[in-house]
Parts: sequence; C-alpha cells; structure tokens
Amino acid sequence: MLKWALVPGVAILLSACSDGVEQAKERLISQLPDRKDVEFQNIAERSGGVVCGEYRTFDPMRGSSGFSRFIVWQEAVESRPSADDWKILCSQDPAAALMANYGIGSPDDADTRLTQIRSDLEELAAALALYMVDNYFLPSTEQGLDALVAPTKTPPLPRNFKPGGYLSAPATDPWGRPYLYERSGLGGVAQEFRLYTLGADGVPGGTGKDADVSSDHLKYLDIVYP
Repeated sequence: MLKWALVPGVAILLSACSDGVEQAKERLISQLPDRKDVEFQNIAERSGGVVCGEYRTFDPMRGSSGFSRFIVWQEAVESRPSADDWKILCSQDPAAALMANYGIGSPDDADTRLTQIRSDLEELAAALALYMVDNYFLPSTEQGLDALVAPTKTPPLPRNFKPGGYLSAPATDPWGRPYLYERSGLGGVAQEFRLYTLGADGVPGGTGKDADVSSDHLKYLDIVYP
C-alpha cells in the first residue's frame, strides 16, 4: 500500500521499505534541482545495498515529468543511469547478468585471473589519478601506460613527473600482454580513460578466461564480488 510522507518542503510517495531505501531516496532528492513533490515507484533493494527505482518531479508551471530510472549504491547516485548499469546493478542476479552481458565469470574460477586483473586495474587507475594531479592532464592514448613508467618524449610533455615514476615497470595482464589504455576528452576535467585486457585469447569478446575486462567493470565487480 502506498502512502504520502511529508518532510519540510518535500512530498514523497512512499511504500513500506527499509532504511536503506529511505536513505537512497533522500540522497537522490538532495541532488535534484527541484526537490519538491518527488514521487517514487517500482523501488527495489538489490544485493550489495544497491537501490533501484523510478522517480518523477512536479513543477507547478510545467506539470509533472515522466518517470525516470535512478540507482543509488555506495557513494554513487545516478539520476539517469546507463542501460548497462541498470542491467547489471538492478538485476535480481547480478552475477548472472554480468556473465550474460560481458562474459565475466567468478573470481573463484582461477582460469579467469579476475582477482589479479581487478587489482591491476585498480592500481593503474590510481597511478593515472596521481599523474593527473601532478601534470594536470592524463597521458594520451598514443603515449600509453609507458608514460607512467618514465617521462614521455612525445607531447604533451609532463610538467611535474614524479621522481621514480608512477609505475615501476610496464603494465602487463596475467597473460603477459600490455594492458590497453584509451583516453578520451580534450583536457582538464573532461578527460576520461578506459583500461582493459582482452583476456586469455587476446581478441575482443569471449567469456570466462577469454572475457574482456575493463576499468568500466570495476564498479560491477565491487557489487557482485565484494
């Protein structure tokens, strides 16, 4: 049964749900430009403390908006989640969804080397973040991850390269191939990157040990295999 709850300046349509759901609603509302008259439906709490659902707002001048999806998990609030985030994080069986959509299996399967890959990608992401802080930009795709080991000779040159570098040696995946790196964005805060391995077979696609695993998948692994 649905009921209305009134809090200062906000009217929210509620259903009987857990504290985690209520906290997720509050966090979503805090990030909305219009925090009044927020209505929720189809809310579900998934594994790993993920809360998924739909919301809409009402503006007296423009009327009610259509329902939009949202996801709240860990420190993240997505008021317009991607289709991939919805398929994985909001699935009743996220492990099965991760396998079905990306071919990524369990880290308990030693052949996948997923535990090492996950650790490597986290370490590389941290090194890139430090490089960004020191030099105000990321290495270009052409410079690659070798730019974290020694100062690159290819422009743009680093301004404040850390003595000893950001990696002690070139980054290779469990099968001895270099981790792949792509940077997007023109500069500054617009810069984004993707790190990935093509798995044991070294070609795009595949499942299990042959699955492609990227830095984009880390958030799923944090939820599915904490």
